[in-house]
Amino acid sequence: MRKYISMFVFIVITTLSFGSTAMQLEDLSIDEYSQLKDEKNDEVKLIQAIKVSTVDPIRMKDQYSIRVVKYLYDTLFILGENGEAKPNLVEKFSWKEDRILTLKIKENIYFHDGKQLDSMGVKNSLERMLDRGVFKSFFKDVESIRVVDKDFLEIKLKRKNNLFISMLSYYMCSITKEDETGKVIGTGPYKIGDMKNKELVLLKNERYFKNIPGAEKITIYYEISDRGRMISYYNEKVDIVSDITLKRLKKWKEDGLISSDVEVLEKEEVDTTSIIFGNKNGIFKTRDSRKAIKAIIDKEKISENIFGEKSAKTFFPQQLFKAELSRIGKEEKTDYTFKNKHLEITILNDDVSMAVAKEIKKQLEKNNFDVSIVPYQQEAYLMKIENRDYELAVYNIIFDGNYLVYNLGKVMMFDLGNKDMYNATQPFLDIMKDENQKENRDKIYDKVVSLIAKDVPYIPLIHSKKIIIGNEKIRSLDSKGRN
Repeated sequence: MRKYISMFVFIVITTLSFGSTAMQLEDLSIDEYSQLKDEKNDEVKLIQAIKVSTVDPIRMKDQYSIRVVKYLYDTLFILGENGEAKPNLVEKFSWKEDRILTLKIKENIYFHDGKQLDSMGVKNSLERMLDRGVFKSFFKDVESIRVVDKDFLEIKLKRKNNLFISMLSYYMCSITKEDETGKVIGTGPYKIGDMKNKELVLLKNERYFKNIPGAEKITIYYEISDRGRMISYYNEKVDIVSDITLKRLKKWKEDGLISSDVEVLEKEEVDTTSIIFGNKNGIFKTRDSRKAIKAIIDKEKISENIFGEKSAKTFFPQQLFKAELSRIGKEEKTDYTFKNKHLEITILNDDVSMAVAKEIKKQLEKNNFDVSIVPYQQEAYLMKIENRDYELAVYNIIFDGNYLVYNLGKVMMFDLGNKDMYNATQPFLDIMKDENQKENRDKIYDKVVSLIAKDVPYIPLIHSKKIIIGNEKIRSLDSKGRN
């Protein structure tokens, strides 16, 4: 009975809160909830905050698209539970002279079109990434790739790189090929069935599973609003919900909207809600102008009022590495004077971004700024971010807990669009690649991050660990690779 009362209260409150927004609620019947469904695990329906923008791993830049990699593709290596690289498509490997990596490719691996994978297929895939990948500069150490025979190939590096094996587990190193129509296909457990505006359908690759059970179909939807995703789960329209914070989960449990025994998976992703500076009107060209805004913003108030958590104490999430030099100190007021005190805050049109923007607006207006908030739908917003066509923006930077070097490059080149800053860090990254001990690599990384932080490219407000919630089908998506 409590569930039905909670359901009714939640729907009434949500309807009153949103009025005539685009969110549609279907008529609900008590009979729909009076008995459990007895379904086979033949389809898994998943909903996330942002839609998948591309299924080509060499073109992926956003974490929401990257999530489909494990379903569609295989990499040569995968990361184990302790962060160590383990063979996946590789049967065995060895190093010669510290910079020639010899790989033996596993037998009986097939692309989705039925063609068998061999060493030439691996070479072609890696060279495609090195030639056209958006993050090809990460692999500038690769000098050449040579096929020895159908099973063996060699990758020759320009210099020693202790991180190279783990780098081959990066999503952009997924083994792919293009068919006659230019469609990208892989060797993973699922293949693309259909890709529409609101959903992506993946179909089971029978060659991969053989006699192992697995869902026949995975459908991935997207919904920006946390409330919208919650309603879809409550109405049993989806099995799994991504991009949930622990605070939201706790609140929904307290309200009786989610059972206390709901399945929860912690992701390796950390979401940093931040204020980023764009190029529009040249207002924030100088570090002093960015520092002046940073001195005005009360991060603690924003974090407490909106997220109910402590604000960011480190520039990059402290979950990634032990941060000492890159810890955030108290910002002193500056003497910088803005000639133009009208500011525009660009946001994604969702409830959380709007709440953050309103708090920022309030704080800036206390300092005599004239502030307007401009919300955009997903495609227009992401175009603005990519072109840096904004003054200030509320933006979520997503970090992958497994890949330190990747995070650094992604943040600087994609999230901030600052290639010069990325190039300036290369000498430090080269030292990291030479270092055998993780503790020492973390110290070097901390130094690099502290140097980036001094330039104030953005203001981190809060670092949040993201989780996935769902029914019993959630475990079927916890991929461990081919082993």
